Amino acid sequence: MSEQSELNYTDHGLRQMISVGDVLKLVPVSRSTLHRMVKTGRFPQSHELSPMRIGFFLDEIVEWQENLGFFKSVGSDMPSSA
Repeated sequence: MSEQSELNYTDHGLRQMISVGDVLKLVPVSRSTLHRMVKTGRFPQSHELSPMRIGFFLDEIVEWQENLGFFKSVGSDMPSSA
């Protein structure tokens, strides 16, 4: 396992989960924007931990962030609509 992927797992080999609050510390968007991004598939899916608590897998957030540059470079190749 690489050092990067080791950071996303607990000592017991479970994938690390983080709260919405922790996600908002990493991704500079509002709570409502985060919810909209999840709903439209532009952000990793949340997982219900209990009736009043959701979490995200940290490795999915890291992968999403790493792919942001890919989408930007693909979009720059597209002709402008103007």
